[in-house]
Amino acid sequence: MQETQEKLSSGKRINRPSDDPSGARKILGLKTEELKVQQFSVNTEIAKERMSYTFNSLENIQDILSNIKELGIKASNDTLGQSERKIIASELNELLESVLQFTNADNDGRYIFAGTKTSTMPFSATRDSSGRISSVSYTGNSEKINYQIGPNTDIPINVSGGILFQDKSLFSTLISMRDTLESSTFDSAVFLNLRNTLDTATDALSTEISSFGAKTNRLEVTSQSLENLRITLKELISYTEDADVASLIMDLKNQENILQSSLQTGARIIQPTLLDFLK
Repeated sequence: MQETQEKLSSGKRINRPSDDPSGARKILGLKTEELKVQQFSVNTEIAKERMSYTFNSLENIQDILSNIKELGIKASNDTLGQSERKIIASELNELLESVLQFTNADNDGRYIFAGTKTSTMPFSATRDSSGRISSVSYTGNSEKINYQIGPNTDIPINVSGGILFQDKSLFSTLISMRDTLESSTFDSAVFLNLRNTLDTATDALSTEISSFGAKTNRLEVTSQSLENLRITLKELISYTEDADVASLIMDLKNQENILQSSLQTGARIIQPTLLDFLK
């Protein structure tokens, strides 16, 4: 009766390994697996959040570069004079500042384009006497930040600004485009080459954005799969560990009936009185 009452109060069929050694071993394995799945789920959610932030930053940079490309097409018009090109150069300079701002974006204090050097601002600008950007250097690295989202399964959540922007000569191209537009003798051939270089950098950015979109979709599928697996493990643990309350209540009632019957039978067989002792 005590064992039955313990199972009813705890709601568990197995309260100690001795209750069912094989069942206890199975439960331990299932709970270990559940903890792993929970950690994979946490990693997946963090990866989704950080990749989403990076994805939005890349799209913002892409929008800025689209505006710059439109300015480049406009500036290539042979009918424009030097004053009009200087105005365009001024607009381009402001957009260059915006590109620098977004490439130095941070997510909760972690710079997203610095590789694994997330505490270091990735791009450092050198400015001329007028305060305009004259060159940009990269201070991050090209290492990947990986999150484990499954057994032997990692996913990189970052992109190196050095590879995506610096190696594609993005900043030097934008600076040269601005300076060429401000030159007293506009060289259309040089400017066209700069526009082509910018197109190459923009195409690389578009490819990276598509890659991030695919990874985000993969994380969504993984997140749902992990949630389904977590539910399945909980059901298996419950099936193995939880007690059948209805059955236990019936057992307890039967045991109480047996105990009461035994006590009543014993009371009838053994009825000592004071007279029995006097005899």
